[in-house]
Formats: sequence, structure tokens, C-alpha cells
Amino acid sequence: MSSAESQFLMSMKNKDEYRGKWIAILDNKIIAEGKDLQQVYKEAMEKSKVRTPLFKQVPEKDTEETLIL
Repeated sequence: MSSAESQFLMSMKNKDEYRGKWIAILDNKIIAEGKDLQQVYKEAMEKSKVRTPLFKQVPEKDTEETLIL
């Protein structure tokens, strides 16, 4: 995971609209989202072509998380 993607993930302000969903992040943008990881992966890889996005499930409710980089 790149530093920019980590920063984006930690600074997300609109987490409520993604609660319980998987998101794919690339170049500080969410390029795919949904409840089914396989579908999110497929959509994200079609959009990104060569680079692999960061995949993250947004928790249903706020919890403390530690990212190990």
C-alpha cells in the first residue's frame, strides 16, 4: 500500500456511505465499491488495468484500527 493510499484511507470523511462495503482505492480515489469483494475486485481491475488497487472493507460502525505499513 502506498503512503498516499494510506493517508486517503485514514482521512476519509464520507465513511458512512461505504459502511459494510468493500472499496477499492487507487490514486486517492475510490474506483469501485460494493458488498461483494469479488465483484469489487473485478470492477477495480477492469478500471486499473495494470496497477493493483488497495482493497478495504469499511466497518459497519466506527472502530479503532491500526494500519501497519
